[in-house]
Amino acid sequence: MKNFKKYFKKEKWGKSLILLGILLLTSFPSYAGSIKEVDRAVNQVQSIELPFQFAVIGDSRDGMKVYTRLTEKILERTPQFIIHLGDMVSRPNVKEWEAFFEISKSVQIPFFPVVGNHDVGSTRRGEEIYLKQFLLPNGKTYYDFEVGNSLFIILDSEKGKERINGQQRIWLDQVLASSSASIKLVFIHRPLFPPIDSLKFGRAMDRNPLDRDDLHRLFLKGGVRAVIAADDHRYHRTEKDNILYLISGGGGAPLYALKEDGGYFHYIWLSVQTGKIEGKVVDLEGQIRDRFVIE
Repeated sequence: MKNFKKYFKKEKWGKSLILLGILLLTSFPSYAGSIKEVDRAVNQVQSIELPFQFAVIGDSRDGMKVYTRLTEKILERTPQFIIHLGDMVSRPNVKEWEAFFEISKSVQIPFFPVVGNHDVGSTRRGEEIYLKQFLLPNGKTYYDFEVGNSLFIILDSEKGKERINGQQRIWLDQVLASSSASIKLVFIHRPLFPPIDSLKFGRAMDRNPLDRDDLHRLFLKGGVRAVIAADDHRYHRTEKDNILYLISGGGGAPLYALKEDGGYFHYIWLSVQTGKIEGKVVDLEGQIRDRFVIE
């Protein structure tokens, strides 16, 4: 009888622990569910260890169905986080942002936005609305974070009107100079070196070529290995002074190039290992369109 009572007490205690665990899980919200919490995402990814994988997508505005399909394919591969290169909406108003967050509900992993020209428009009001959509580190549209052995720098190409200047430039200098990361990556909406046949040629960071070249020299000095941009609705890869320059604007917005020139919907999948990153460009049908290595 004594043994039976002991067993009953243990079983009851065990059930109580299970019930307590369920209560704790349901009482405290998990990270999942809010891509708005960028500051929280920055803290979350710091604990990620090598190897890890992440995805990059850009220019999803006006292409909800394509963006949803690409997002589904990305999530099937279970990345640790996603970087969106900007132009998440067509116009900077609250209704469009609500629609974007609605179709992004399945993204329950850290999400890092890069501000695009359509996201803020050409007035201060657009930036004010943008800053209300995301809880950004220090409340700024540019920020950085480290994962494993890599530094990730998110820049705002719109604040200085296709220039990185003022406080953002001072901050960028400091971040690059103080980081000992073995791989440094930059993410920006407008490309520095769009292809000559691009509709964005002369309308991106190359609109101010002297400032653009000065920024490129800063990247060289700071040890940046790759710069990934969007804005031009295609995929394009080039290299300048051993820095890889990628354009990934195939997230759903109307395409700007023929298929053979990179005009296809896609995302970039990056696998980070010790000392290198292997990249794949994957189209809407799951076909690998390009491969590259960042070292």
